[in-house]
Amino acid sequence: MVLLAGPRQCGKTTLARSRLDDRGVYLNWDIAKDRKVIRDLSWPKDASLLVLDELHKAPKWKNLLKGVADEFHNRPPVLVTGSAKLDAFRRTGDALTGRHYFYRLHPIDVSESKLFLPQLGLQSRVKRLLEAGGFPEAYLEPGEAARLRNDRMELVTREDLSDLSRVSSWRGPADLVELLRERVGGPANYDNLAQALGISPPTAKSWVELLEKLYLIFMLPPYSRNLSRSIRKDRKLYFYDCAAAYDDTGGAQLENLVACCLLKFTQFRKDTKGESWELFYLRDREGREVDFVVTQNRRVHWLIEVKASDDTVSPSLGYYTRKLNPKESIQLVLNLERPQERSGIKLLRLGEWLEALS
Repeated sequence: MVLLAGPRQCGKTTLARSRLDDRGVYLNWDIAKDRKVIRDLSWPKDASLLVLDELHKAPKWKNLLKGVADEFHNRPPVLVTGSAKLDAFRRTGDALTGRHYFYRLHPIDVSESKLFLPQLGLQSRVKRLLEAGGFPEAYLEPGEAARLRNDRMELVTREDLSDLSRVSSWRGPADLVELLRERVGGPANYDNLAQALGISPPTAKSWVELLEKLYLIFMLPPYSRNLSRSIRKDRKLYFYDCAAAYDDTGGAQLENLVACCLLKFTQFRKDTKGESWELFYLRDREGREVDFVVTQNRRVHWLIEVKASDDTVSPSLGYYTRKLNPKESIQLVLNLERPQERSGIKLLRLGEWLEALS
């Protein structure tokens, strides 16, 4: 059994349907006739593949999945799609232990963009990601990106949030999303968010955690291993839609794009290979900051700083390169005339490096 989770509209249903042949069965809980088949467990047992879409909306859906696994022993093979609740189910680790795989599907990244628009050059594809984001429909129709983004965010706050929690009104979380779009790449300060929304800090924190579970946003923890207590402990905020930030300079979108690519890489390695990759950031109380820290087996593999056009090595990156001794220290620059290396720090073209991160 495969559990496939990811953001709304990133392509889970399209991917699931693409795996079906003429003996495959697709059932969607939102469709009344399909719902009856699921309840009765009456799909053909000799099907080549069974896809259960939107199953997390079913009452006692966890018990249903456990029953399917116990009674039919994954005959036919089962592919279940969803978002937060599938991840929660994976973590319970009871009935499906050893009998399922869990994968996360992400929006299009720089490496994958060539498969969608091979006629475009690398710079054009990166520019489109920064302007339209990586959700497939928006990426292919950038003129519709803003409308599609607003529709997706409204569906998450109006429908998905109520399915997952007891939040009585969608308006508050919708206002929170708007505030978060102004804070991309910065810390999630729950006191400030609470004051702006007229709610308590614990409520603000619970709403942010719900949006994270629904794959609208993701939060990066600070890297602190082998460092002093001076490291800041706030988590940094990003959207799965790398173009969602409100920022006229474009710096937040650029940093968000790199964050999405790195998260996709680390989670893919973990889901498919079982490798231990993690993504962090680093900021201390003296103001020294490195945008991203990528670890493998708990050791620092990459220190990464992101710049739009500056070919001057970041002093903070230099400081922590000496302190942490990573495998590689990299400053990714969007507009860089030529790659360079200074004092063990590589200055590389952002698009080329991300395209190779596959």
